[in-house]
Amino acid sequence: MSKAERTHILNRIGKQEILSLAQKIWQSQNQVATEIASETLTVIRERCQTDPTFFSGKSAKGIVGGLFYLLGQQCGSIRTQRQIAIGLNTTEVTIRTSSREWAQSLQNYCRYEKGK
Repeated sequence: MSKAERTHILNRIGKQEILSLAQKIWQSQNQVATEIASETLTVIRERCQTDPTFFSGKSAKGIVGGLFYLLGQQCGSIRTQRQIAIGLNTTEVTIRTSSREWAQSLQNYCRYEKGK
């Protein structure tokens, strides 16, 4: 995949959109929302470099929803798949599927530490 195609993926799921979506989930915890949005963007960028086809056919809400669920658990600000789905105006199935797809990637993610 060319640099232009990778940039298109990152433009489709940009920093501002990720932060905005995180703030919908962690409404009263702006710092948590900012941290999770930052980590989400980093994970997406890394995955885009190694496997850009991963994003094909997936919605932005589906992509970030699974990451929000997993990263929320890791930082101790847990939200259920249902809470995330409602906040992002998507389905629990979308969040569940996305979190399963991201789980393996996050095991290899260098800043993703157990008990963070």
